[in-house]
Amino acid sequence: LSHARGLLADAVALVRREMPYWNRSAGADHVFVASHDFGACFHPMEDVAVADGIPEFLKKSILLQTFGVHGPHVCQEAEHVVIPPHVPPEVALELPEPEKARRDIFAFFRGKMEVHPKNISGRFYSK
Repeated sequence: LSHARGLLADAVALVRREMPYWNRSAGADHVFVASHDFGACFHPMEDVAVADGIPEFLKKSILLQTFGVHGPHVCQEAEHVVIPPHVPPEVALELPEPEKARRDIFAFFRGKMEVHPKNISGRFYSK
């Protein structure tokens, strides 16, 4: 997470330089997934996330993020869609069965959960 801003900035710079796609809309037709604390602000601590805000190069893009709050928040000052976070299988079994609707749009995300000495079980997630 601490390297996310730099990695994304490098990726966007490459696309700007090598391909026409970003430049035709300044990124407005590009989608990014930010599935961690405070979404597109890319920091797990809210005070730092708010101070840093969303990187300028992402502000015109569509952001899929697991971070959502009622009311204004610096980390939601861009077009965004709130997506559900990871729910462990043992917790999912306790949830009601999802609506059985026919769907024509599907999304898949393959991510990972970091193991941290303070979160060795992986069961705790802030917000």
